[in-house]
Amino acid sequence: MHLTTKARYGLRALCHVAHRGYASAQVIAEKQSIPSRYLEEIIGELRKAGFVIGKRGPRGGYKLARPANEIVLADVLIALGAGAPTNAGEPQDEITSLVERAVDSRFANAVGALSLEELLGEAREQFRRLAADYVI
Repeated sequence: MHLTTKARYGLRALCHVAHRGYASAQVIAEKQSIPSRYLEEIIGELRKAGFVIGKRGPRGGYKLARPANEIVLADVLIALGAGAPTNAGEPQDEITSLVERAVDSRFANAVGALSLEELLGEAREQFRRLAADYVI
């Protein structure tokens, strides 16, 4: 499984929306350093896949379409084309091919069971630990 820039940006946008509860595309783009035109394309794909819902207008924005514990990262990555084959070509030897398949399989298994809520929980816990270690 290849983690594209689109998949990385999409995960960052989803995490931002999940953490904040509601956010405009402009705010997401600014806070996450994502080009706004590219973000609009990504949000469109996330909306079509049923991960976010949007509200138009001056106070418009996006929120999760369902609870974060029901959003599995593997589904998000597939919706954003992260499972697509890369242009790297086929390996020249069987050992390299076996290694690549093993890595892809382990990555898919690890991400397949991970929900957006679990990912955010881990990030929040790590942030708490870092903040607790901060000394002036």
